[in-house]
Amino acid sequence: MRCVLDVRGGPSRRVGASGVLIGRQSDCDIVAADPSVSRRHALVRLTGDGAEVVPLGRSPVDVNGEPTTRPRALADGDELRLPGLTLAVAITIPRPDLAARAGFSLERAGASFGIAHTPFVIGGGDTDDLIVKRWPPRVLSLHLAQRALYVELHAGAATRNAEPLEVDALTALAAGDTLACRGESFVVRAGDDTAATTALGGAELPTRLAIEMLPRGGRLVFSIGATERAVYLADRRFDLVVALARPPGGHVAGEFVSDDALRSVVWPRRPSVSRQEINMLISRCRRDLVEAGLAGPHLIERAPGGGGTRLALAPGAEIVMRA
Repeated sequence: MRCVLDVRGGPSRRVGASGVLIGRQSDCDIVAADPSVSRRHALVRLTGDGAEVVPLGRSPVDVNGEPTTRPRALADGDELRLPGLTLAVAITIPRPDLAARAGFSLERAGASFGIAHTPFVIGGGDTDDLIVKRWPPRVLSLHLAQRALYVELHAGAATRNAEPLEVDALTALAAGDTLACRGESFVVRAGDDTAATTALGGAELPTRLAIEMLPRGGRLVFSIGATERAVYLADRRFDLVVALARPPGGHVAGEFVSDDALRSVVWPRRPSVSRQEINMLISRCRRDLVEAGLAGPHLIERAPGGGGTRLALAPGAEIVMRA
């Protein structure tokens, strides 16, 4: 999708992968002159479902005349108002190119269905990408990130190679895997230019990570090869990734950090946080990364059997903290 912020009486600013930071501070993407605007007032970012505005300052952000202090989805034609600044939201969503080369496909009974965009939704709804009669809407979502493919089960039961899928969790798929759900069976096939495995090679791991702290979370910019991908993480999700990138207690970035060490940083007032809560936070972080085009389940890796977590980085990766 394409999202543009039109400044009333001025130029336009496209919302890219790193989002658009709005505030009074000079390094913001759109700088507001009114002294009542916070130094970093709001972030407009792209999500897996569209675009949203994330209020960052003490004052609310006005969306269509309604003040909001929480993240809010944006639609084409919405209007954002800050003191002395009005922004019109223009969103266009191009139709998927059905002729585009697909990195992966699903094969069923002699037919093949290419996965050329993300997310690719399977269900019985009229707007789903692959419509299966008698299925409810939006049963499965397939996500493409860093030449890897992930499946997410939203409701009911499904299996990958006869192993049950967990609801609302991301599971990596590889060429040759069999995905079964509600009496249907699909085999995953890889295109000629797609790696046959979802394992990340050294060249695909981040060589640089820039960490920018913001009110209520922060922004991460991953450098992978010649490309950069940015993601905004709120509160504890951001704290978790920072703890993995700059781990406490003698740990080194890229190594597994114990749950106890993570608890001391992410939940300093709740040392008894359960492993289930840690796993849930990791799952949410992974989903945010995948929505940003990053291979979340590979970048945030859980130790076999649990008990430790690491952020997968290329050897000698540079980590930069921005104020």
